[in-house]
Amino acid sequence: MPNIPDPVTFRHSDPVLRRLRLRDSWGKPVDLKAEFRDAVVVVFFFGASWPGSSDIPSKAVEDFAKRHPHRLKVVYCSCDTSEKAYEGNTRGKIWTAMDEDSQSTLPPPPPPSEPFLLASDPDLESDLVDPTSDPTGNLYLRPYSRVFLAEKFQVLGVPNLVVYHLPTGKVLSKHARFESLKGDKGEEVWKKWEEGEGGEFSFKDIVDKMKWTLGMGVVAAAYVVAVRVGGVEDVLGKLTETLTKNYLAGGR
Repeated sequence: MPNIPDPVTFRHSDPVLRRLRLRDSWGKPVDLKAEFRDAVVVVFFFGASWPGSSDIPSKAVEDFAKRHPHRLKVVYCSCDTSEKAYEGNTRGKIWTAMDEDSQSTLPPPPPPSEPFLLASDPDLESDLVDPTSDPTGNLYLRPYSRVFLAEKFQVLGVPNLVVYHLPTGKVLSKHARFESLKGDKGEEVWKKWEEGEGGEFSFKDIVDKMKWTLGMGVVAAAYVVAVRVGGVEDVLGKLTETLTKNYLAGGR
């Protein structure tokens, strides 16, 4: 029989949250219903620290979370390989963190307090338990380990952000850009996420990224119109024809 934890740590209606074991910034178990009572968006922050690593991604997430308290919750999913790094990334932070027992990267791995699902393990409970028969999430189900959650969300490296919309249970983004959290762009992204929309790119972003391509397209279109309608000599056409004869047709 598994070691059943305090029910407040797994009682929740959401099918993902109920499978997590979270700790607050002081290492205490999290009451899921209380923690996520007003939450609409959950950001899963897969991160790690090592000598020489940048703290810019972490600060971007922290600043974004501070601008949207209560409605946004961040869950830190540690890929740290040392106890010191794990402590540094979880203690005194604005986010909750997956229970240390669910981490398989800390040497030596601690004996798990529960039978956490590991990568490639079959999630039999999700297939057998009908959500409509347990709408409040009172039943105990095997919790997810960090590696299982990473595989579920197709996380291939760190740092990485997965955005989850609680009201609909939809994953809005599996690889959200840290840059999109900053400034006015961050506010635009938040509005989309809050409404359950996954797009991070606005029309303005697309135009900005493709400005040179679009510019060349406009020039090319203008040239074609000038040649066909305006009677301008087709210099490029003649040059292309000459090159074809000299280099592709052997000068014939």
